[in-house]
Amino acid sequence: MKKLLVITLAIVSLVFVQCKKANTPEQVTEKFISAVQQNDFEVAKSLADSTALETLNMIESFYTQMGQQVTKNDSIVPDVKDIKCEDMDSKDMKKCTYTSQGTQNYVELKKIKNEWKVVNFPKEGANEPLADPSMDMSEEPDTTTTDSIVAQ
Repeated sequence: MKKLLVITLAIVSLVFVQCKKANTPEQVTEKFISAVQQNDFEVAKSLADSTALETLNMIESFYTQMGQQVTKNDSIVPDVKDIKCEDMDSKDMKKCTYTSQGTQNYVELKKIKNEWKVVNFPKEGANEPLADPSMDMSEEPDTTTTDSIVAQ
């Protein structure tokens, strides 16, 4: 009976340690980008903080204002490969590069209360998976004008 208790405690401890290791920068990067690609804002926001959280809220708000509801799309197969993380200014900050749809991109993570959170990611990375396929988001607006302002 005592042996069974010791074995059970050892298994529970091992599971607990493995669960704690599930929050590596690489794992958070993969989960975050996959959630963004599938429009799963609930999961993406749970993995975000700071500027990244503000960006997600802004994107979600934009779609809401356009009268569109952002819903998770399970039919999209996430495409996140070759994740490599390196220290930034401190060990509590990481820049993780990854490849998605043949393009290399990055996210920045910070360790907050012993959890890695995405604190910054390029807006282009968010707009591509969330964009309506019928809208061409790759063209930038024409900002050139024929009028010029002359300072006097």
